[in-house]
Amino acid sequence: MPTKRGMTILFVPHDRKESLTVRLEGWQITVGIVVLIAAVLLLVLGVIMGGKSVKLLAENSALRSEIERLRIERVKIARLERELAETENLRRWMEELIGIDENREKPPVQMATTGGGELFSLLESPFEPRLLPKLKDEVEDHIRRLEFIPRGLPVKGPIAARFGEMGGKFMTPHTGVDIAAPEGSIVRVTAAGIISEIANDKQLGITVTVDHLNGYETLYGHLSAVSCKKGDWVESGDKVGTVGETGHAKGPHVHYELTVDGRAIDPMGDTSNTEKGR
Repeated sequence: MPTKRGMTILFVPHDRKESLTVRLEGWQITVGIVVLIAAVLLLVLGVIMGGKSVKLLAENSALRSEIERLRIERVKIARLERELAETENLRRWMEELIGIDENREKPPVQMATTGGGELFSLLESPFEPRLLPKLKDEVEDHIRRLEFIPRGLPVKGPIAARFGEMGGKFMTPHTGVDIAAPEGSIVRVTAAGIISEIANDKQLGITVTVDHLNGYETLYGHLSAVSCKKGDWVESGDKVGTVGETGHAKGPHVHYELTVDGRAIDPMGDTSNTEKGR
């Protein structure tokens, strides 16, 4: 009869006289080995998976850092885009300001000091985004001041009589310019202001006077009709009346006067194109 396979384990304790004998059958040994191998495999698998988990955690941390960096970069880009947009708007405003100087008659010499010193000092400074709001305000303020400075002529047409002329019908120096134009042509105010007076003068006929609130006043004479009333607010280019030949006018034209603090100055200034009007 074949001997059964098995294993006997003898435990001999130091403090006991009796020993402990454990006998394992063959199948029990097999099961134990299988369990041991499985445990080792699970341990190895756990180590491997644990390593991968640590790697994934590290990668996730790196990804979160990269996402945060990209978010910060996106915020910076958005800020730069806003600054560029503000710069572009500022450039357009400056072009409009320059366009006014290029496309319209130059103001008389007495009008040269219209403020803007701080504006030009800002323009000459190195570009700093933080200066944009202040520069924008300075540009807008400068443009607004220019709107109250009389510029150009109130109607298109040839100059019939110049400022300061004497002789002929003028017994004293001519205090304005006469601009010939067809009767009924629109007469436009040359700067923003308030209609301060509407009169019917024996010499100048129907007149409209505009106070520009900065020491400047303009007068438009020999009108056939007016399209405003005293106290009205007008912007540059608004219609104030139509060309006529009221008063002592010989032929339809507009008598246009410009005064600074009550003193008449040449509305044409140093303008060379005498037939250019508004």
